[in-house]
Amino acid sequence: MNNKTQDQVAEKLSIIPSVFIEYLRTRGIVGDEAALKFLYPILADLPRPEVMKNLQAAARLAVEYMIAGKQIIVWGDYDVDGTTGTSLLVNFFRELGTAARWHIPDRLKEGYGLNSKWFTNQSNTSLADDFLLITVDCGISSFQQIELIKKIGGKVIVTDHHSLPEQSIPDCPVLNPSQPSCGFHGEHLAGVGVAFYLAAGIRAELSTHPLLGAAARGLNLKQYLAFVALGTVADLVDLTATNRILVRAGLEALMETPFIGLRELLVSCDISGGHITSEDIGYLIGPRINAAGRLGDSKIVVELLTEDKKKNARRLAQQMTELNLERRRISSNNLETALTLTSKSSLERDKCVIVKGDLHQGVAGIVASRLVDMFGVPAIVFAKNEQPNGQIFFTGSARSVEGVNIVALIAKCSEWIERFGGHEMAAGLTVSGNNIKYFETFFSSLAVEAMKKKKIKPKKQYDILCSAEMIMTKDHLNCIRLLEPFGPGNPQPVFQDPAVKIIDSRAVGRDSEHLQLTIRGRYSNLKGIGFSLGDRLNDIQKKPERNMTYTPTMNRFRGNVNWQVRVIDI
Repeated sequence: MNNKTQDQVAEKLSIIPSVFIEYLRTRGIVGDEAALKFLYPILADLPRPEVMKNLQAAARLAVEYMIAGKQIIVWGDYDVDGTTGTSLLVNFFRELGTAARWHIPDRLKEGYGLNSKWFTNQSNTSLADDFLLITVDCGISSFQQIELIKKIGGKVIVTDHHSLPEQSIPDCPVLNPSQPSCGFHGEHLAGVGVAFYLAAGIRAELSTHPLLGAAARGLNLKQYLAFVALGTVADLVDLTATNRILVRAGLEALMETPFIGLRELLVSCDISGGHITSEDIGYLIGPRINAAGRLGDSKIVVELLTEDKKKNARRLAQQMTELNLERRRISSNNLETALTLTSKSSLERDKCVIVKGDLHQGVAGIVASRLVDMFGVPAIVFAKNEQPNGQIFFTGSARSVEGVNIVALIAKCSEWIERFGGHEMAAGLTVSGNNIKYFETFFSSLAVEAMKKKKIKPKKQYDILCSAEMIMTKDHLNCIRLLEPFGPGNPQPVFQDPAVKIIDSRAVGRDSEHLQLTIRGRYSNLKGIGFSLGDRLNDIQKKPERNMTYTPTMNRFRGNVNWQVRVIDI
């Protein structure tokens, strides 16, 4: 760095409180330049689009179809990553004068990935003889389906981020950073992030076109990063250096988004203006989007995020709010049912939870996660599905504990399974009614051995010792914002205050499961909330001087935004 640059770095870092410089060191971020890049990420530091494998070929193919006015179809996955990526591309094409069709498969009826039957059923009606299909957050394992789609007149571009299949990848332009020869390999882009780079490649390809060049050059790509922020954070994608830049810029874009559907979604979440955090996405926005997919109505998400009329957008946002309330109700009921099917003796014997029955397939993963939290063992929740021919299948979601690779255990049971997929901590599978008992017996025996052998690295309870009163000052809270976005790869900083005095405490929530606190401060008292800590109330009231582990969090309520202490342990 030259002297002028060094002075600029020093000036920016001079406002950072020493406790955060110390925190960055605990994260391995040492030195002024590394700290500056982490705290002030800029779009100029993003990898160039052209280093993404096959991007230029994909962009040229898309531009060819745009200029010729031929049919373009965007097919996205039903989760938040796929729906935000689909919405990004549909809005992008529309801004450039191309009306792209789109389809989101019904989770409960069509399942995951490309469904070739949709194209064969459409071929005699609204499907053109020559069309371009662009997949979002799916397609990498759809070799056979894509070959069939090509036979009926389709060209295909795959945009995906999932692991490459053992068999052949599709024979078409494939944008997927999982490819070892891709310049984005190791960056862990979300599906919506790959879709964004396709848009960037298309804009670059169009920029010299005599008719569309001016529109392409005038298009503000940053506004589309709002979709990238939603999909990346809600899909729990690793916040690598590239993803931090994309999401940080996306959070800024979200605050001033021109997309009417996005604005109404924020209003429905009681987020109107002000700073938007990754926690807002994780706890307020993401669950609404995912609820639609879980209940088989994910098309409503793309309808909302591509809507350009305020009245319609408000109606769609309200429908998503109602779907989320319904998802909560179903999840609660299914958890109660699962608990009635779980016995203490079977837990001790099998070292896992397997429940099956008339449960909702869309919330099985949520229920399995809650069972893992409650019992500390791997859990599988199966929904019973009866086919028209009377055959019974059990479709399940599995969740695991640290140190037990759930998909590896399931793979060892493959002779009893119709299909499965996933990763170390989560998986999905389908088992026929004829094989379910064999699967349960064999999986349970594997779980017993795995739980005996599991090795867990001891977790540090906190990152830095610092009083809550100091952290909750304006300068320190402003620095918390500079550490954003939070998520896998960049967790929220956890502090410990060894000497707090609780001057008021009460249990809150439907079942008094949470703890609301007032913490004594020298100049003003602090408000705190401890989720699932309601059972500590009596102990705290007997002994109000405590050691507290905490992190700052923003509380939104009826348009008011306030910082509060989120108590992790006390």
